[in-house]
Amino acid sequence: MEEVQLNKFQEDALKEIGSICAGNAATALSQLLDKKIEINIPEIFFVPIESAPSIVGKDRLVVGLVVRVLGDLPSIILFVFPQKDAFNLASLLTNKKPTAGVITELERSALKEIGVILANAYLQGLIAFVGWGLVPTVPEIVEDMATALIDYILIELSNISKYALLIKSEFREKTTKITGHFFLIPNSKGLEVLLKAIKGF
Repeated sequence: MEEVQLNKFQEDALKEIGSICAGNAATALSQLLDKKIEINIPEIFFVPIESAPSIVGKDRLVVGLVVRVLGDLPSIILFVFPQKDAFNLASLLTNKKPTAGVITELERSALKEIGVILANAYLQGLIAFVGWGLVPTVPEIVEDMATALIDYILIELSNISKYALLIKSEFREKTTKITGHFFLIPNSKGLEVLLKAIKGF
């Protein structure tokens, strides 16, 4: 697969997709948590998979929500949160004080529920743009260093592309700020389809 290169108009289209996805996520979280969730203007890139640990902090302990996507664009969604932010995110749903250390079963359950909501929200933004049928599965939670998390994705999953669509967002609630990285990692054929859709914009 050749290096991903987009012109200014295509980059603007990509930013529009990212803004729609992030806006959907903020709305969905607000409804789920019954709290006002605001979001900053997201940063959107196509990045090589191997650079992901450096983007999120390779020596940082993170929590990843791994969601397999079925349908017209077989792919993987990976949500990556700093451990502290993942605890705070779960706390917003459970209304319990965030823990420290190992994630509890209650927090895992909360994060999985949030993961399904976020995956659907981001995918709806993509569906609106490309018209694909995309269905997320139940998230798997992985708690590890960022580098080990990406290695896990690369080892466990075959036929994925060398590039991922990254949407970096910051969600804000009245008392909490949460930074999350959304990676859409399609299979190699899916990346070509996605790029063709964007380059046809």
